[in-house]
Amino acid sequence: MTTVKKLGAAALGFLILGLSGCSKTPVLGVLLPTTGRAATYGESMSNAIHLALDEAYKNGSAPEGLKVVWADSASDPKVGVRELLKLAKDDGANMVIGGCTSAVAKAMLPVMNRRKILVLSPSASAPDLTKKSPYFFRVFPSDELEGIRAGTFLYQDQGRQKVVIFSSGTVHARGIEPEFRLQYEQNLGGKIVGRVLLTDSNWRQEGADILTSTQPDGAYVVAYARQTVQVIKLLRQNRFRGTICATSALYDRAVLDANEKILNDVYFPLPSFDPHSDKPVVKTFVTAYQARFGTEPDIFAAHAYDATRVSLFVLRKAKYLASDELRKTIHFDVTNFPGVTGEIRFDDYGDVHHIPVMYIIKNGKVLNFDVYRKKLLRQIQRKLRSLTNG
Repeated sequence: MTTVKKLGAAALGFLILGLSGCSKTPVLGVLLPTTGRAATYGESMSNAIHLALDEAYKNGSAPEGLKVVWADSASDPKVGVRELLKLAKDDGANMVIGGCTSAVAKAMLPVMNRRKILVLSPSASAPDLTKKSPYFFRVFPSDELEGIRAGTFLYQDQGRQKVVIFSSGTVHARGIEPEFRLQYEQNLGGKIVGRVLLTDSNWRQEGADILTSTQPDGAYVVAYARQTVQVIKLLRQNRFRGTICATSALYDRAVLDANEKILNDVYFPLPSFDPHSDKPVVKTFVTAYQARFGTEPDIFAAHAYDATRVSLFVLRKAKYLASDELRKTIHFDVTNFPGVTGEIRFDDYGDVHHIPVMYIIKNGKVLNFDVYRKKLLRQIQRKLRSLTNG
């Protein structure tokens, strides 16, 4: 074969590939942890994705001919990688909603890069994920922002000078802890009196000993929801009277409902989703979710809902379905997207920048702490005026 013929064949192959990309049916993969330790988050996200898809079909915003393929990561990095490959190779997914935990997302990165698989995560938050792949995007803020907010809250807002950390030691925890330490200890001058690793078999005894010997006035729990509840039970048993701050992972509706009394007065930072907001896009989502599933949507449902709506927009807007074209569409066409978690736009790395807000749990309800505090102050002022006038 001559050089000219070789070039002609290559050009023809490229043309065929390009034409097939233009006419290909859009396929959205959904890879959630519906079993394993993150299954409760997966259930919440699955509910929201089904809701978003049904709304899109009803209002005509779903891409024409859309096919949706579902898979379970089992909350396991190895399974997540295997299922991602299956979605891309066997099912032809152009884009995948997945990488829901930081550990699974981290394991998937090399495969994304090698095979150019575009993934939009609704919840993975480890700081360095987006910097390691141009094909990984997320609608959930990085742990850097959450750790900083928690450190500022405990030291400046609550005046806590000594804090003990309870850590799961997971990828999620390793993303948050350094930023918390930097802000609380180095930048603000607080003191971390001890760290309890929850993977140790004797962590309960170690935690009780630290509480007794150091008398901290704050506790920071960096773990997923069910493990966080176990730590808080230990704190209650040891009559801890200081401020308890957890991570956004505590916002698991099933866990909150099952542990209402134990979790009362626990604080945690959340990205900018307020289920009690008056914004039309939020009210519509919350009302529809409650009507369909009988409960208020949590932070994971909200971000999965937004991830689905963004994915459908990108699949519909892109000129063709090649991964680099989809990636370009995310960067240049998703601007000020009206999400229930706030306006969505992605930076050069694929991150959003939604500053976390502090929330407090009161009788099972998750309340914006600033709003709650102002409301409480108004009640006190009214009572004082009533006593003065009476």
